[in-house]
Amino acid sequence: MARKVWLMVLALTLLMAVPALAQKPGNKAPTPLEGAPSATAASAHRQFSGFGQYWNAMSDKEHDAFMRGVVTAFRIYCMEAVASDKSQSPQDTNKHFMECFASNFPYQPGLVKEAMNSLYQDKANNIIPFDYMFGLALLKVKGDPIDDRLARLRQDSEKLLKGGK
Repeated sequence: MARKVWLMVLALTLLMAVPALAQKPGNKAPTPLEGAPSATAASAHRQFSGFGQYWNAMSDKEHDAFMRGVVTAFRIYCMEAVASDKSQSPQDTNKHFMECFASNFPYQPGLVKEAMNSLYQDKANNIIPFDYMFGLALLKVKGDPIDDRLARLRQDSEKLLKGGK
């Protein structure tokens, strides 16, 4: 049985490697896949000049994918936090999960995406990483003042880029 599985894996590996081996030695550029990041975002990635520029080069679908990833991370975090207590009833587990999720991600992803879009429109915010900008977007959606935090993040990001502490 193990020999059959090994032969199947070997055959599939060779089958997948044939197109790559058939390329000419100087032509090893990757072929873009359908559903891959947009051409503008891909070119921004190769010549990375800031988070804001990269964010603005991404399509709306890619922004949605980013938000789905963040929401999924919060969902996994809350599931692991709640599921560790095996003594709870399923109803209590569900209740605690919903409380955890609502406290960590209380806003609609579309509103957070719009807030990130508006924050990255200012070129001064170009150097702020996505995760920090996400936190600011949550505060913006909430209605908290963010100007002082935004100025501090710009300064801190500038220091990090220059190699300071």
